[in-house]
Amino acid sequence: MRLKRFIPIIVFTIICFSANAQSPVDSLLHVANSKSSDTIRVNAYLELCSHYYGKGDYQKVLEYVDLGQKLSESIDYKRGIMKAIFQRVKVLISKGESDAAMKLCLQGLAIAEKAKNVRMQTIYYFQIGQIFEHQRNYKNALNYYEKAFQLAKKNNYEEMIDAVVSNMGNIFSEQGDHSKAINYYYQSLAVAMRKKDSVSMADSYVNIGNEYFFQDNKKEAMNWYSKAAAIYERNEIKSQLVVCDLNIASILMEEKQYEKSLNLSEKAIRISKELKQRSYVAEGYLNLANTYSRIGNYKQAYVSLQQSKNYYDSVYNEDMIAQTTELQTKYETDKKEKENQILKQQNELQDLNITRQKIISYSVSFGLMLMLILAFLIFRGYKQKQKANELLGLQNWEIRAQKSIIEEKSRIVEEKNKDITDSIRYAKRLQSAILKPEENLSGCFDDGFILFRPKDIVSGDFYWFEKFGKLSMIAASDCTGHGVPGAFMSIIGCNLLTQAVNEYAITKPSAILNSVNKGLSKVLQQKKDEPSVKDGMDIALCVFDPERMILEYAGAYNPLWLVRDGNIIEFKADKFPVGAFVGEEVKQFSNHEISVVKGDVIYLFSDGYADQFGGKDGKKFKYKSLQQLFLKNYLKSGQVQKNILNETFDKWIGELEQVDDVLVIGVKI
Repeated sequence: MRLKRFIPIIVFTIICFSANAQSPVDSLLHVANSKSSDTIRVNAYLELCSHYYGKGDYQKVLEYVDLGQKLSESIDYKRGIMKAIFQRVKVLISKGESDAAMKLCLQGLAIAEKAKNVRMQTIYYFQIGQIFEHQRNYKNALNYYEKAFQLAKKNNYEEMIDAVVSNMGNIFSEQGDHSKAINYYYQSLAVAMRKKDSVSMADSYVNIGNEYFFQDNKKEAMNWYSKAAAIYERNEIKSQLVVCDLNIASILMEEKQYEKSLNLSEKAIRISKELKQRSYVAEGYLNLANTYSRIGNYKQAYVSLQQSKNYYDSVYNEDMIAQTTELQTKYETDKKEKENQILKQQNELQDLNITRQKIISYSVSFGLMLMLILAFLIFRGYKQKQKANELLGLQNWEIRAQKSIIEEKSRIVEEKNKDITDSIRYAKRLQSAILKPEENLSGCFDDGFILFRPKDIVSGDFYWFEKFGKLSMIAASDCTGHGVPGAFMSIIGCNLLTQAVNEYAITKPSAILNSVNKGLSKVLQQKKDEPSVKDGMDIALCVFDPERMILEYAGAYNPLWLVRDGNIIEFKADKFPVGAFVGEEVKQFSNHEISVVKGDVIYLFSDGYADQFGGKDGKKFKYKSLQQLFLKNYLKSGQVQKNILNETFDKWIGELEQVDDVLVIGVKI
């Protein structure tokens, strides 16, 4: 089951949460019922719509849509009217009323075009594309998605780009072009990661998992589904959590983890019943039936299969069943009344045999007529189900035909991925050869550590240390980008630092950075007529003279932290990078001379550790937390500190992705 991506409407309001507020919903209700300006109240109503839509409470959504739209119309607030219409469209689509949703979309689009509101035009183009996609009119769906994509790209609406490319991926997947589909899904994931939107990331995880599932790579599919389910559960997005649970339960059954599969299917059924999503309830019971059959519990398998069939029938034949039941009830009631009447006449009017025979004849005729009607309706329902089964058989045949194509394309993709991965691993060997082993750090300082965790196989962060006469030098640098581009920059930067010291005999930190700055521009062949080129690095560089007990420091964005007697002293860096001066006047770096004492600990780092998202709320670790971690452990040995930093990072990141390269250096004077 693929997930369709929906565009969120972002309401820009200034809401002051009172000290007595119990939750964001209470705060929004407080604003909606307050004496705030009418536009702020409208936006509060629409925020409540978004909240209850995520909970699947469509009645509440429509209640607050009515309030928001009426207030918008009374003050001629076009933006509020357009957003209210869009909220109605989302509910209609969720209920399967696509024709009514299309009419409202066209109405909203006309208002947006007249008001020249490009964002809402983009949203309505996207929504019309979704309706066409639901109707399997893929040509028109792609046409409207393309219109939405062009407007979103032109105006840098990233959340819309994310949704459009995701749903375009769905269409290509439905059409069997899985190479295009997975390409669009990865584009969607990249946008979501750039926005740090965990829910959108989860949607992309599900769609990528589907592609692996189609390729029969169940293990990889399970990995992507599980990551998505964790995010949906954390954000209480029940409708999409059900999709993940059903897919995972199916894979668990194939892997013979029957108890886990049963528990997950029952959980999905329970949530689907809450949301009144009967097709998912039917799917859950079908999972149960298959699993019970595998473990030999055929009685329970039969019961579950009947429940699945009942829910499928309720989806496709609900109207027919209601009509049939009504006619049957009328027939039974009428038949009973006629029989009572006949018995009464037999007891009281024995002499009216002719009249009695006519009444019986009429009763039987009417009953037969009702039975014929009932039989016709049942036969028509049977033919409809037969037609649906034939269509399902044809679709199964198409799936089998497409599977062979998918397998061949999958093989080609795997070979290409292997070639690319092998090349990157070779690049890692080159980078590792440039960077000195951490154990050599003892030749420069009595005790210390280097925590180095690349985001990808190779890193844009790099460390550097050198012994020059009596002087000990060390640096932590963060180059432009990460992965292979960042690795190339790190190799260049490392070589330029070594050249400045060993070839030019420069030992002053600011002079070393000035030399690297000049060398970097020369190596990258930067020119003034290319102002867009901004290749460079952030760096913190220290030179320690043990005889004078002087530590000299220069930095580009990256500061130096010195811990002494339980206090952190920060030495700030210059607010410009090494490199990236194309078309500008070259700036000179500042030099700091610091008197140090035995037992002082200095820390150098890139921004990767502090900027990592994690914890129960998915927030950044931040520099304040990093300072507290240093102060708590600075008296311990370097190796112990490194282990603590590693364990803290792993616990913080949890199931989230690492967002950047991580580098932390600590040395004791």
